[in-house]
Amino acid sequence: MKLAWTLVTLFACTPAFAAALGTSAAMDPEGHIWIAYAQGPSKEAQVVVARFEEREQRWQTPIRVNAVPEPVAAEGENRPKLAFGAQGEMYVTWTSPTSEKYTGDVRFARSLDGGTSWSKPIVVHRDRQRISHRFDAMLVDGEGRVWVAWLDKRDLEKGGADYAGAALYYAYSEDRGETWHGDYKVADHSCECCRIALARDGDGRPVAMWRHVFPPNERDHAIAVLTPAPAVPDIARVTFDRWAIDACPHHGPSLAIDDEQVRHAVWFNQVAGQGRAFYGQLAAGEPAHVRALPVGAAHADVAVAEGRLALAWKRYDGSATRVETWISDDGGRSFQTGPTLRTNGESDQPRLIASKSDIALVWRRAEDTAVVHLAQLPRLSSRTAARTSESALSETSTSSALRPFRTGTMKELEAQQRGRPFWLVMWDLECVYCVKSLKNIAEAQQKDPSLMVVTVATDPMSRAEEIAARIRDLGVRSKMYAFDGAPPEALRYAIDPTWAGEKPRAYRYAPNGERTAVSGVLSMDDLVGR
Repeated sequence: MKLAWTLVTLFACTPAFAAALGTSAAMDPEGHIWIAYAQGPSKEAQVVVARFEEREQRWQTPIRVNAVPEPVAAEGENRPKLAFGAQGEMYVTWTSPTSEKYTGDVRFARSLDGGTSWSKPIVVHRDRQRISHRFDAMLVDGEGRVWVAWLDKRDLEKGGADYAGAALYYAYSEDRGETWHGDYKVADHSCECCRIALARDGDGRPVAMWRHVFPPNERDHAIAVLTPAPAVPDIARVTFDRWAIDACPHHGPSLAIDDEQVRHAVWFNQVAGQGRAFYGQLAAGEPAHVRALPVGAAHADVAVAEGRLALAWKRYDGSATRVETWISDDGGRSFQTGPTLRTNGESDQPRLIASKSDIALVWRRAEDTAVVHLAQLPRLSSRTAARTSESALSETSTSSALRPFRTGTMKELEAQQRGRPFWLVMWDLECVYCVKSLKNIAEAQQKDPSLMVVTVATDPMSRAEEIAARIRDLGVRSKMYAFDGAPPEALRYAIDPTWAGEKPRAYRYAPNGERTAVSGVLSMDDLVGR
């Protein structure tokens, strides 16, 4: 199926400060996309906001939030934040580093007239010690209250030598940021350098997810519903990867809650010595429907709107930095590969933002800021949806999107599938015997749904629709590729220097990486008999 989506690549960054790309995005009540970021050197910066004009396909001139420049943290995990009230109230927070290392204050400003004028920035928290108040997160709840959470080290000294990490604190305002209630502690022992995720549940309440240090020293994730004082939030552990490490992962979670109150999350942990990003649905105890994102995926984000679920992450493929996406229309049970963006320069983490009817991907790069409307992708039927194993710590093996197979793709595939058995199958549209092989594969997958297959068409990408349709009509569930970007002989050589081009041709990969070549039609014994 051919995917339709809209991409805008405008709004160039100032080259002198290209390294400070940390940006937040949000939608106002009318559905306009806004971004917030910092301009100028980090010690004398100004937080600015800008709105995207859909009709003209351009960004507005940035609007200054703080009239007087000040230090502003603007890296990916610790960047200015932006949120809107129901009447268009605009709220911005940021961390302002103080003179000592790893210290800072959480600042807040608001505009009640669409950004024309701004309040004088204030410090949200009551505590004024020269300590770490950083990694702020902000949310407006269903009743219009403004909530700000941050990581705080005021309890470090009284906690003694065994005190791990920092603490999670919050404050809230019931009068659009005019006055604040706080500071209220959620929990001791938060990890001290990862972003906090805030999401609104079906009752309009703020739900926080953060990386926590569980005894004896496991950096997993916790969740709590924030409540007005004096109520104390209930804290639940929601990931159990048991990453024991004295280090800063610098990978915070993201959280989105759908209309059915399902808590969709993405997070990063280490499993079997390898850092991996995961998607799952948070419940009591172990998360459900857990699957790993591709090897190398980092700083993932998640959003939901009108039954559509979107994931986005950042990944370097050896030649360029990519932002990749998965789309689900059945609550996260299956996914289709969505749009991919690339850059050869510096870039921020991807941001997913949602309204009731739209999900937008915003990615700030050194050369521009890209916008993709993911809600414009066609809805997926159960027949065409990409089915991924729910057991899985594996990349999707059933994507309905066709990818280009280039000279470096073979090594990427072997790295992605390392430790897992799979079949690599070469075929073409004019090969009758290839069709017989593919039919046998489809039948084998009916008997063994875990049979993982990668198909590579030696036809060019210009025949993409035919290739995808043929695989779909035959009922094969596979990650699909077609030759692209180099002469066929070069691509065949990248797969196997000894392969002369006969088809059908396949390779059985064992879990230890050893592979066996098979020329000719794959039989059922080949596929499921061993």
